[in-house]
Amino acid sequence: MCPLARVPERVPDDDCPVLPPRIRAVVLDADSVLTDLVHVQAATWTFVLDDYLCTHAPGSGAAGPDPQMEVARFLDGSHLLSAVTSFLEARGLPVDSFDEAARITHDLAVHQQEMLRRYLRHYGIGLRRGTAGLLTALRAQGIACAAVSGTARARGLLVARGVLPLLDVVLDGDDQARLRLPTRPDPALLHHAARLLGAGPRETAVVDASPYGVAAAARGGFGRVVGLTPAGDVQQMTEMFRHGADVVVHDLDELGVRSGLVGAAA
Repeated sequence: MCPLARVPERVPDDDCPVLPPRIRAVVLDADSVLTDLVHVQAATWTFVLDDYLCTHAPGSGAAGPDPQMEVARFLDGSHLLSAVTSFLEARGLPVDSFDEAARITHDLAVHQQEMLRRYLRHYGIGLRRGTAGLLTALRAQGIACAAVSGTARARGLLVARGVLPLLDVVLDGDDQARLRLPTRPDPALLHHAARLLGAGPRETAVVDASPYGVAAAARGGFGRVVGLTPAGDVQQMTEMFRHGADVVVHDLDELGVRSGLVGAAA
């Protein structure tokens, strides 16, 4: 996991539900919480990196990327250059100069984006189980909902899956570039989403399945930071708490039930 700047210490209020009464808005990560796009991104990066090794180090026996410790770094664009450099050096393929590292990084990113576009064009993207139920339950309680993504054209993916009517605000990578907002772990995109929802950070909860997203929310002073991890993944749970999560849930149904939202588990 790429080192992150120190996250301000947070003191979880364990006596409160997952979403305390002060919460008026929820910002959810579109790539990792509402859809399975992050898994497709991870798979395409794994393919691209394996392909690079086959081309540039044939017969070396160099291992492919570790899904936990390495691939996650490639999903965070702000650390892509260092992720590429570390990946290659760990396999005996040192990069001689910054310019060479930048060129390799650019080529790999272009290849990965083309692979991702091909996949999405043919197969689309799936919604995480419980997405529609949770959004419906939140809105029924008067809680405004936003989806954010660092991925370009992510809004179109949500439109195709029919969830746009359940969201009050959607911000994707295209919006981030247009507004010139920095990437996470800077909380700028989250703060902008909260403002558009008409809520302050302390009145807003953030739900993310990435340690980078959790760190951004913790740094931004949001009222509740919820990490989402697979059940039984102790390592990922530990990462979430280390980067600033107040609470961790394992699926959207659990989030709905523990928040006291009627019908969220339907």
